[in-house]
Amino acid sequence: MQATPIYQLPTLVGGQYVYISVLTETEDTVLYSARQKDMQREVVVETLRPGLMGDVNKVQVFLEKARAQARLGGGSIASCLELLFADGTWHLAKERIDGTPLDIMVAEGCTLPASELCDLMQLLCRICIGMDIEGIAGAPFLLQNLYYMAPGFRLRNPAVGGPRRRSSSRRVLTCAAAELLKLLDLSSPFASELGNVLSRMSFPSNWTSLSPVLYNEELARLQQLFFCGVLEPSPPQPSEEESSAS
Repeated sequence: MQATPIYQLPTLVGGQYVYISVLTETEDTVLYSARQKDMQREVVVETLRPGLMGDVNKVQVFLEKARAQARLGGGSIASCLELLFADGTWHLAKERIDGTPLDIMVAEGCTLPASELCDLMQLLCRICIGMDIEGIAGAPFLLQNLYYMAPGFRLRNPAVGGPRRRSSSRRVLTCAAAELLKLLDLSSPFASELGNVLSRMSFPSNWTSLSPVLYNEELARLQQLFFCGVLEPSPPQPSEEESSAS
């Protein structure tokens, strides 16, 4: 059962952010829709519940997540704007994404052409590669954290505190491939080719398990179909014995 929101809304926090409504809440935090006064822009602000300020571990988790998201934000990922202390607790202001969440699109029966979903999968591959290099831990993949902004996509910041697990990227990409299959327009050009790739990625135990770099290469080859109508032969993949040996 979720706790009640911290503030009676609307309210001004830190002399800068007008909290308007509650978007989501957990036992530890509340995510608000807000407006930044100086910049006159819509934002979201995640607030640590004041009652948890005496819990060193809860505070540390919140601050580690804020630092991780600040490192990762930018480009296609929602940026962090400010970490501030006000009203006896911590607040993290972040960019608000204007677009349609992909889970809503699935619920409404919407589809997207293979070319756009291929671009999105490549974007996710590149993000995973970057997080692997930087050692940034990430949250599980959820369609509701992806937004369609024709043309292109934007993502809520997936960074969390703590060490990154070696299996994180494969888990994210496996889940993403399975979920994005629901959005594939089967009548779009080369949909069957992308569908085959996503299906294989969804069940990595049925084929040679690839790294995010090799996933990205597979999708890059497929993009040649969209732009040139030509697909170059696949480079030979290592056998399971060779992969184990390496």
